[in-house]
Amino acid sequence: MSKKTLNFLVIEDDALSRLNLVTLLKDHGLVREAENSQEAKKLIESEKFDLAWIDLDLERDLAGLDLIPLVKSSGAYPVVLSGREEETNIEEAYLRGCEDYLSKPFDKDALELVLRKYKVLSKESTLKKFFSRKYITQDQKLIDSLKIISEVISANKPVFIKGPTGTGKTLIAKLVHELIFENDDKFIHLNCSEIPENLLEAELFGYEKGAFSGAESSKKGKFELADGGTLFLDEIATMPMILQKKILKAIDEKSFYPLGSEKMVKSDFRLVSATCENLEQMVKDGDFREDLYFRIEGFNIELPALSKRKGDIALLIKHFLGQGKRRVVLSAEVKTLLEKYSWPGNIRELRKVVEILQAKAHGIIKVDDLPSHILGVTKSSCLDSSELSPALEGSILNKMQMEYIQINGLKAFVEKVEEDAVSQVLKNNNDKVRKSLGILKISNSAFYRISEKIGKGSGQE
Repeated sequence: MSKKTLNFLVIEDDALSRLNLVTLLKDHGLVREAENSQEAKKLIESEKFDLAWIDLDLERDLAGLDLIPLVKSSGAYPVVLSGREEETNIEEAYLRGCEDYLSKPFDKDALELVLRKYKVLSKESTLKKFFSRKYITQDQKLIDSLKIISEVISANKPVFIKGPTGTGKTLIAKLVHELIFENDDKFIHLNCSEIPENLLEAELFGYEKGAFSGAESSKKGKFELADGGTLFLDEIATMPMILQKKILKAIDEKSFYPLGSEKMVKSDFRLVSATCENLEQMVKDGDFREDLYFRIEGFNIELPALSKRKGDIALLIKHFLGQGKRRVVLSAEVKTLLEKYSWPGNIRELRKVVEILQAKAHGIIKVDDLPSHILGVTKSSCLDSSELSPALEGSILNKMQMEYIQINGLKAFVEKVEEDAVSQVLKNNNDKVRKSLGILKISNSAFYRISEKIGKGSGQE
């Protein structure tokens, strides 16, 4: 997405004032000029403008007031310029529809202020399109919580996204980047959990040739590549403690030394980080540095699990079905089962399941076509233990569990097993924490981390 060129209309009858404003605006877009209301009306009727700068004292009789509603109705953003400081004039201008009232003489700082505000307001339509085309939701609570993204544009603070695996954290990070930088370049994404611990430092900071065994040439790190853009550190909770102190300094000072180099590198980037873990609890447990936690916080965005926005499941199914070239139809029973399923893998799991169904040889999808792990959950009330899928040969896993792993990944499966085990043991022991801990044979911190996810853990002793 290339940066949009703004179209300005300057309505000012004083030649010197008009020249000053036009000179300032030329660095930001295309400028058209009008020195009276008649010229202005002709231009507004024939051309499309993003912002219009209106001299209130046009033709020395406050004629600029009459142009405000016309500018507003054309879709442009009206800004009044005036040397008049009387409250009655200011009030009248706002009542007529002006967005900003600025005193003359006009300077660069005032211009930047107006443009920042305009960009924030103009992004609202972008956000609406995002929620209808990319991040599909009609959950008003979620949409309202994500309105904070508009504030991100005009404030240089880090962004911290938290939510379960598969809820779309990367998609939100990309949206933040596009709204701030208005292009697709310089979005540098690193999933900290996917890089071996001994290679993560080199991946972040880069290195010089010969810095370590195997470094046959120099390589830029993610910090340097993100200069002038966004650095997205995904799954930051998995960052080793020994490395957390080093990245803290790089984030703070926006400077660092590549491995094997004595030359400092500076990089100006917007930091966006994300995790599915409870960082507050990790800080308490000593597994994450408190000072780093406070550095990555700023604008905090929390994405709920799909199970907490059930109304979006049908919308998402329809959206994913429409993405492929091939069209299939889901039977009413299939739709019901899919809407009842808890989707522990969230949006990512739902998308993969829809892809599997689209690949079926036939076009009308019936209940028997659903993955067995979904059928096993949604039909569990109709099954007894003898009907459950048996373990695979030489394994404690059954077919249903292996299918779940193939769709959601091993990490998601292990998390699901932990949550189910803790939930069942607590239930069987009347929520008695101490007794449950003895049965589970896990640490207190692991127990409370898991039980918090399932909404339990207060317990009784």
